[in-house]
Amino acid sequence: ETSRRPNESIKPSRTGVRDRPHISAMPSNPPTRSDDPQSKESSSSSNNERRNLADSLNVVRLYQLPDDFFALSPSSQWSAINRVTTRAKPLTGPRKPCSITASDDAIAVAFFLITLGTPLLLAVVTIYVALYYDTTTVGGRQSLLALVVVILLLAFHPLPQNDWRRSRLSLSLIRYFSMEMLIDTTDPLLEGVGTRVVDDDDDPAHHQKRLPLVCLACPHGVFNYGAIIWCCVSRWFVGWEQYTAAANVVKYVPGLRYMDRLIWAVDADRRSIKAVLQGRLSPPSTPSSSSPDANCSNPRRGGMLGIVPDGIAGAFRCRPGTDELVIGTKRGLMRICAEEGATIFAAWFFGTTDMLTVVTDPWGVMEYVSRKLRAGMVVFYGRWYLPVPRRVAVTLACAPYRCKEKVASPTREQVDELHEEVYGRLLRVYDEQKAYAGYPDRKLLIT
Repeated sequence: ETSRRPNESIKPSRTGVRDRPHISAMPSNPPTRSDDPQSKESSSSSNNERRNLADSLNVVRLYQLPDDFFALSPSSQWSAINRVTTRAKPLTGPRKPCSITASDDAIAVAFFLITLGTPLLLAVVTIYVALYYDTTTVGGRQSLLALVVVILLLAFHPLPQNDWRRSRLSLSLIRYFSMEMLIDTTDPLLEGVGTRVVDDDDDPAHHQKRLPLVCLACPHGVFNYGAIIWCCVSRWFVGWEQYTAAANVVKYVPGLRYMDRLIWAVDADRRSIKAVLQGRLSPPSTPSSSSPDANCSNPRRGGMLGIVPDGIAGAFRCRPGTDELVIGTKRGLMRICAEEGATIFAAWFFGTTDMLTVVTDPWGVMEYVSRKLRAGMVVFYGRWYLPVPRRVAVTLACAPYRCKEKVASPTREQVDELHEEVYGRLLRVYDEQKAYAGYPDRKLLIT
């Protein structure tokens, strides 16, 4: 695992109150001052949203899309999405994964074994060769050389140039995780999301009011497959194609590097992130009949970026049955959002922490090494005790926030205030919508 965020730490303030290093067990409705009219209005609005949520919350059941969805005309695609969109209802427990065909199951499992299993297999083989082969002999040296050649070929061979986002693989992943998305239709920042309005080229203001857009994929888990699926369908929800910030090494890890064909990875440094948000990147490959441009006369790329905010720490703190978001004291990403005046979609993918079980050492050595390498050295298992995620139904809940304006040089206090707003809203939306995702008793801890 390699996702990370820009490095920038907030130093504790002298008071120790304003710039607290983390949010822990933040209440759903932050306390407000009785003499603050705006605060009173915000609190009242939140209560109204809770009362009316059953009448305003839609669910899009992506796993019900037809096999030929990506080959359909734009109008037929919107009709298909409309057919799988209904009013959400609260659930008493987690959804059961939908039934899938043997071919969809095989495609998804093969993808997991190649992307997750290949690095683990090569690591085991390398350790075995190092321990049991005598490299002072000709045969030992030849075996070691052959292993190095295989690793180099897998790390640097050209990737396929077709667009996997519009492939049977993406549909298989959608069905494997029974992907759903919750949309609060009363939220102005979610207006038109998941409808043909996002294709309205005659109203550029419709898109400009959201761009630049930063999508926070929470939690990290071992891998946030819900966020990977989002990359495949974002064009139908916000009208834009998403790039994803990840450590540059992800492009060279054997097996794992194939993820790039779905997430369109860019380096998770400040310069690269700002370049994406300012719309200065070129398409990652030449459009083909299976590309998003095939059914879209005006391809929209740049200006939208996804990132997993809890990084390596989130992977090591991943526990089935527990929802925790490990942010710590770093605020570099929030500073970039303030500088760009970005819209922030803080999204929680229910079910992510239940996909895989992490095996950690009691001394924290693997986490320490991972931090130094800026790449997760995580041992995990799932279905059949293999590097294959369990079939868990995933539900996306979104907490949008729009920066009021661009701030060329935001102060530490402004950055910290933005941090509190974004993750405070995420916690509130989590509490409001968790029952509709099937986790009415689950609690979220942000640290």
